[in-house]
Amino acid sequence: MKYFLFAALAAMSVFSAAPSYAQGTTKDQLVGSWKVVSLKATSEGKVAYPLGEKVTGYVTITPARYWLLFVDGTRAKPAASALTDAEAVAMMKTQVAWTGQYVTGEQTADGLKLTAHVDVASSQAIAGMDRVYFARRDGDKLVMKSPGVIVPVTGALSVVEFEMVKSD
Repeated sequence: MKYFLFAALAAMSVFSAAPSYAQGTTKDQLVGSWKVVSLKATSEGKVAYPLGEKVTGYVTITPARYWLLFVDGTRAKPAASALTDAEAVAMMKTQVAWTGQYVTGEQTADGLKLTAHVDVASSQAIAGMDRVYFARRDGDKLVMKSPGVIVPVTGALSVVEFEMVKSD
């Protein structure tokens, strides 16, 4: 009996010390605004930072809609309010934005499955597509990882992972 009690107490301490995502991330835990702190894409075993290593942006998740805006945090300010053609091209190549309704699915080891149907995007290459991510929340941190999505900046099918912190 003494050993059983000891084993039960040890198990309880292990489970209570586990990160919150071990118990599963819920849809309600995703709702809010999130500041992006990192974004990486892995394609054919190579890790890349499609918007540079100093990405900035936000993701806002409501109960029904997902908004995303990422930009290269080091991009140059244009010379004037009216962009030149070269500046417009540079701006387009250093940002990604899209929105769409989403549904959540099963809880997996990688997190809660989220499938968003892109209805508006900065790149028509992804408009009308579904984007699947697995969301894992731990306190004020949210990590989203795709099993593979097209990266609009590169056109490559990549495993995309981005980390965010709660901003509201």
